Amino acid sequence: MSTDPLSPPPAQALSSRIRTAVLCIGIGFLALLLRLWFLQILEGDRYFALSTTNRLRVRPIEAPRGFILDRHGEILVENRPTFDLFVTPEDVTSPAEVAAALAEILGVSREEVEARLQEGRERPYQPLLLRKDLDERTMVAVEERKLDLPGVSLRVRPVRAYPSGGIAANLLGYVSEVNQAQLSREEFQDFRPGENLGQAGVERRFDAFIRGLDGGEQVEVDARGRALRLVSRIEPRSGSNIYLTIDKRIQEAAEAAFAGKRGTVVAMNPTTGEILAMVSRPSYDPNLFAQRISGDEWQQIATDATHPLQNRAFQAQYPPGSIYKLMVAIAGLESGALTPETKFNCPGYFYLGNAKFDDWKKGGHGTLDLRGAIVNSCNVYFYQAGLKVGIEEMVRVSRAFGLGEPPGLGLGDEARGNLPNPQPRRRGQPGWSAGNTVVASIGQGLVVTSPMQLLVMVSAIANGGTIYRPWVVKKIAALSGETLDEYDPEAIRQVSIKPETLAFVRQAMLGVVSEGTGARAKVSGIPIAGKTGTAQVVRKGEGKGQPDLKDHGWFVSFAPVDNPQIAVVVLVENGGFGGLVAAPVAKAVYEAAFAARQPFARTGTAEAKEPEIGD
Repeated sequence: MSTDPLSPPPAQALSSRIRTAVLCIGIGFLALLLRLWFLQILEGDRYFALSTTNRLRVRPIEAPRGFILDRHGEILVENRPTFDLFVTPEDVTSPAEVAAALAEILGVSREEVEARLQEGRERPYQPLLLRKDLDERTMVAVEERKLDLPGVSLRVRPVRAYPSGGIAANLLGYVSEVNQAQLSREEFQDFRPGENLGQAGVERRFDAFIRGLDGGEQVEVDARGRALRLVSRIEPRSGSNIYLTIDKRIQEAAEAAFAGKRGTVVAMNPTTGEILAMVSRPSYDPNLFAQRISGDEWQQIATDATHPLQNRAFQAQYPPGSIYKLMVAIAGLESGALTPETKFNCPGYFYLGNAKFDDWKKGGHGTLDLRGAIVNSCNVYFYQAGLKVGIEEMVRVSRAFGLGEPPGLGLGDEARGNLPNPQPRRRGQPGWSAGNTVVASIGQGLVVTSPMQLLVMVSAIANGGTIYRPWVVKKIAALSGETLDEYDPEAIRQVSIKPETLAFVRQAMLGVVSEGTGARAKVSGIPIAGKTGTAQVVRKGEGKGQPDLKDHGWFVSFAPVDNPQIAVVVLVENGGFGGLVAAPVAKAVYEAAFAARQPFARTGTAEAKEPEIGD
């Protein structure tokens, strides 16, 4: 016992310590009460919401995309059910273990799964798509191990299906998951990671109508993210159906006739601008994109030297070759530089000074008038006709018929083509020469067009001079069948041209098929007007033995000649003479178009001797 006179008595010291302890405890309880008051009264709503969020999950239900159908209601694009694998990052209690298990099930590296999980950390409560379109083996494996996979779930959803595979693929487009680059842009701020988006063609252009309105369900989950009960559900609303101007039967015939070729086939109603068929080759199977295509697979398609993603009908451009002779003929007749009786001799070559320009036919065609020159596609005739008409008039008429400007289809970037500018060039460069005019007169040199531009041009020749904007969507309809929007023909302008000029050119084009270079397009009972063309890729004599440097083959046409209902343009890349490779493709299209369903009248046509095929 202490004997210090300054020490308080033992009982007094104990009492002091008790008071101090009670005071500390009291202060602690007071602080706790203040904290509870702050949390429950001032911040109560906020923390209640956080608590609710922690046990409730909102699961989006993807709306089925609308169908895409042809003009007769035949399905071109539909949906099929598929099972997808999702994960909600917030519910993954052991990321490393879950990543390892998923890697084993999916047959990928753990690092790949972890990287995918990391993508969802910015939106931890948002379900993240891991794998689309699971096969049966994978679904069974996930179900068997679901207790070891907190936050992982299987969901059924509609996925895009293209029942005919690659038919009209470049026109229809494809659907794939919205990518990170798109998600970073303001226009896609309402999209979720893993959500689908139309990426090309009709799927992209009309995505806002096709995609519909997603629904969702609110589900209560336990601490491991497992569903306990459904709290609420909002049903998704299906997207609208898109009816195209395409005729599936004509499309299939064009696809079959063009098998094994590169280039394009396009058919249009020349009196309305409605596209009836559109083939672009090489192409792709859009079903590949309906699944989660790998980066390597995408790179293989995107970097393919044959450009399968390009729609050659309106995004590619080529020298028109002898097709351009139609513009030279019209320019000559309209300006008075030529008449139907204008004659030139063709010995098989033409000299301009010391420069020699050959005809496609060795030995030449002899003396021809304008009709004969068109029917036989005589180069030498048009060398001389072009010099007489002049490049300015040729270009003026070409622009009037839609060359040198985008056709306005509205399905993505469109090739403008090119027309010569005869104005003096920049200092130090040679000016326009007569030789340039000679080359341009047969659609070479600086004359470049897209197949769609030539389709608009030949349609105007067929219909009396009206330039129509080409279009592919006939109407948009709700799931109930109610028409939401309907599209009508749009005449851009009327070409100022004498009726007798067009009548003459149409009859000359009729001769091309009945007795000239386009005879392989002939269909019994259907008067077809056409023009063949062969466009050089390199100088004559160069590139022999190299298939990719072989000439392009063209054929433009319409029928019936006196009541045109369909115009067809065929371009075969590196195919050679248009009369040999392109005209037979057009024939198959006409045979399909004039079958029983189409009300096209068949009339008699005179038989003619078998012509020499060229150009």
